[in-house]
Amino acid sequence: MIQMFINGEEVVCDKNIEITEELLTTSSTILNNCYPKSWETTHDYISNFYFPKDYSKCLIYKDEELIFCGIVKNTGTISLNPREPHFCSLQILDFKTFLSEGETLDFVISNKTITQAINMVVDEIKQYGFEVGNINISEASDVIGAYSTLEKTAYDVFQYLADITQSKWFTRMVDQDKVAIDFYDIEQLPEKDDIEYNLEYFEENNIQDMTFSYSTQDYRNKQVMLSEEVYGGIDYTDNILADGYNTTFNLLSNIAVLKNISVNGISKTIATGEDKELGIEADFYYNPGENVIEANDTYTAGSNIEVLYTPLVKGRQIVYNNQEVNRIGNQTGRKGVISRYERRNDVLSSAELDNIGQTYIKYKGHPEITLTLTTYNNNLYNIGDIVYFNAPLTDLQQQYMVKKKTTQIIATTNDIFYIYELSSSYNSETAINYFDNQRAKASGNISAGEYITRNIDIENGADIIFNNLVITEIEEGNILNCTLNSPLNN
Repeated sequence: MIQMFINGEEVVCDKNIEITEELLTTSSTILNNCYPKSWETTHDYISNFYFPKDYSKCLIYKDEELIFCGIVKNTGTISLNPREPHFCSLQILDFKTFLSEGETLDFVISNKTITQAINMVVDEIKQYGFEVGNINISEASDVIGAYSTLEKTAYDVFQYLADITQSKWFTRMVDQDKVAIDFYDIEQLPEKDDIEYNLEYFEENNIQDMTFSYSTQDYRNKQVMLSEEVYGGIDYTDNILADGYNTTFNLLSNIAVLKNISVNGISKTIATGEDKELGIEADFYYNPGENVIEANDTYTAGSNIEVLYTPLVKGRQIVYNNQEVNRIGNQTGRKGVISRYERRNDVLSSAELDNIGQTYIKYKGHPEITLTLTTYNNNLYNIGDIVYFNAPLTDLQQQYMVKKKTTQIIATTNDIFYIYELSSSYNSETAINYFDNQRAKASGNISAGEYITRNIDIENGADIIFNNLVITEIEEGNILNCTLNSPLNN
């Protein structure tokens, strides 16, 4: 039996209900011709009006088990015709929408592990009902570089953390008050029994239908990652001659990390402009992201001021999947490179920029095969489950991830059909709602005081998982480093 409540009042609808869940998209449903159950007593649908306020809490139960909860977001057109029933159609979104609609963040993640970073973000949004769930990722103890969450949503930051760790994240309803945030490596996702391709298996599991399709719409075997400013791969040393009266000096590049200043070989103390405002005294001051240092005193003409610092440079990382490049080249008799560009100004280190590029190749470097499976009254899978298909075709014999689940409830009989979409590429990048994560990629992350001046790169030399990856970093037309990694166990 299906029961629905909005703000504690039981309601009914005379149409079928369809609940759609997807890995990163907000789960949703539409309640058509919805009205309070109390109207069923008088059958007075004409003189009564039903219009629940936006963000009213909605709960849907099946046989007293909570299967969906969220908030009223939008309504369809509500009739004001005095001759017609005054029902309303409601769009209900689950509480995941608050990850992008809620308050934006405003703090710095510095010298923290991935697990600590996840906990910091969840702590900021716990009043929206979120809690830390399962964190099963191999990089959980890795330390990330300084990262500013200024004006980013929790969704933006979770997606960033998933990108640099090549993991998957999703939400999980705990009860009507709590939603858990889970992070998993692909290898750690929950595994279900294999799908067998025989009549007995289909009958035992009430499988009504199964189809497959493949798409190369978002395919690429070359990924170019661009960023306006990242930590330089090598430190710079600038030598400046004092003129006897100026106290401010320009460097060749913007400062990421100021490591040392010496005058005529004597080391000097340094502090940030923010420190200066707090009353901290030093010989020299600087602001992260700028190319200016300020002396606390004048130095005699001809004094040599030597400045050692990590610069901010334009970042460019290129990741290839040469195996796929060769395959397409051989099949077409033409160049086999299929390239995509991505600008990510929300990262500071070249290593993180490279990790994100690898993530794109990992999930989008193969044609995506989609299995669509329909069951009757049998809830086989949850979002994020992994299942292997013992298929009759060799190309289909592989593991799939459940990326989308649609629950269709027949109003007249309470029968349920479950429709699952399973992806071979595990590709899940999408928008949670209108306020999607694309803005995180477009917004810069470098300005004075926005991040801690520390350069902590992720060591990723042992994490490259593709054959023949070519990774190149270029700054202002000069190749800083170029690495060719062929074997998988590099």
